[in-house]
Amino acid sequence: MLCLHNRIRVLAVGAHPDDIEIGAGGFIFRVVREQSAEVRFLILTAGLQHLGPRRTYRRTTRVSEAEAAARHLGIGAKNVEVLGYRDCRLHQCKHELIRELERRLFDAKGRPRFDVILTHARGDTHEDHVQIHEATISAARNFDGTVLFYEAPSTMPDQFRPTFFVNLDDEAVAHKQRALAAHKSQQDKSYMSQTRTEGIARSWAWFYRIPESLLEAFEVGRFFWNSVPTGTKKRLSMKQVRKRGFGDNP
Repeated sequence: MLCLHNRIRVLAVGAHPDDIEIGAGGFIFRVVREQSAEVRFLILTAGLQHLGPRRTYRRTTRVSEAEAAARHLGIGAKNVEVLGYRDCRLHQCKHELIRELERRLFDAKGRPRFDVILTHARGDTHEDHVQIHEATISAARNFDGTVLFYEAPSTMPDQFRPTFFVNLDDEAVAHKQRALAAHKSQQDKSYMSQTRTEGIARSWAWFYRIPESLLEAFEVGRFFWNSVPTGTKKRLSMKQVRKRGFGDNP
């Protein structure tokens, strides 16, 4: 799919609980199911801000919902990290966000811990999403892996130009919808509905004239076809390559 590893490593970055599932839940379910991927969620805020002037959400509620949602995509709670930054205030701590991401992207020797990064697209009307996009790009400046940008309900249609699509079968759609349903405190929001989830996926398929499909759409920040680690079963010797009819004969 993205690289030839038997087990790719994915860092999914979101500003708030539910962002990742909305934009990339189907992708995540598929790489876990089909490539036994190791996926980690990094959520920068607990999403406590509410549109109303007085009401806020409880952190414990939103964190437990994020963990429950991740389980529907095949990810254990230990791989869901929710930090304590304040939503709607991320523009005040840009450098701290970059450092947080760098610490998770690279080990002490500067080697990447992941093969793929998923993060917010740039063209978004939600300032938190824009800040996370920019912080991820800056933190990943020395990252030699694939970076994909997912859409959100606040993504601007005229600025989101996807060129990478993930085909979702019935099982993937069902698990994505269950993940969204796990965010029980957010079910009053129209963009969490199953109708919208399927409608967006179907609209991308219709736009690209694949009417029987459902697609999840991504912009490509960069795309790496990385080499297969030595010793994995999928690496062929040059003799095997030539036997299959590829490469120059000696």
